[in-house]
Amino acid sequence: MQETAILADAACDLPRDVMAALKIHTIPFRIRAGEQFVADTRDEDALPRLYQQYLVGRQDHYAESVPMVERELEEHLLRNVVAQCDRAILFTIASTRSKLYAHASGAVIGTVARSVRLRREAGRSGLFDLTVVDTGAIGPGQALVVREAARMALAGASPQAVREAVETRLRDAAHMFLVPDELLYLYTRARQKGEGSITWGRYMMGSAFNLRPVVHMHQGQTEAIARARGSEEGRRRVMQHAEQCVRAGDLLVPAISACYAGPLDEVRAMPAYQSLARTAHSHGVELMLAPMSLTVALNVGARAFGLSYLAESPTPFA
Repeated sequence: MQETAILADAACDLPRDVMAALKIHTIPFRIRAGEQFVADTRDEDALPRLYQQYLVGRQDHYAESVPMVERELEEHLLRNVVAQCDRAILFTIASTRSKLYAHASGAVIGTVARSVRLRREAGRSGLFDLTVVDTGAIGPGQALVVREAARMALAGASPQAVREAVETRLRDAAHMFLVPDELLYLYTRARQKGEGSITWGRYMMGSAFNLRPVVHMHQGQTEAIARARGSEEGRRRVMQHAEQCVRAGDLLVPAISACYAGPLDEVRAMPAYQSLARTAHSHGVELMLAPMSLTVALNVGARAFGLSYLAESPTPFA
């Protein structure tokens, strides 16, 4: 059986121990801050410092996440992947949110062609096989799609079977909920990107009454589905909703993924999280909590909270 490397970009908010257990390797993003570039590799130890450097108290939005271009992806794969295995599956952040999927798709032919000599020198025969899959999700939603796809691949499923599972079943079932903390950051970032997710009027009202939107992303569509009195109330409502879905048996796969652009102990200390953890454990559902990737956090601000599950017909959010 050919060896298969499982790859995911740095926007995939899987905990480090889960990535290690599933043998998932990270494809970096680049963070551009003025004339400086740093790599976003999902280094969990470095993320608290990066939050402080690029998010906390900053409203100038001088930093942005930039995907590697085709030639850079080829070089990364040639240096780190092609001589260690016979094939790889790269799961990317939603193509509607980043150009990485397009760049990676464009890098397939060049990577395969340039890998021949490296593979021969490493004692491997045959062409390298690279499959690129658009997860259609970001952050914790991407994490769940990648987790399930990686489990399938490690169990022996072919790249074609994995791709079909993502594109026909998993991708459309990914629901992500986001609760921002810094409204001014979210407003100015959305304005920079030409998005209407939060208008000046909504920002002013939210600031005046301490309201935070609960944002829902599903099948590429993003909308504010509720308002909460403060970000902590928003997090509580999202976690209570997830707990209702667990109790109702709504989940397509027994896992929930959460992320936070701040100290994870702040989330763990919440009674709603502790209740969700107990319910998940009693129903055989894995609850994962990870630092929010810098690539995602740069778009939503410090102390933003995200949660995702996979479900075809989930309990309505209340």
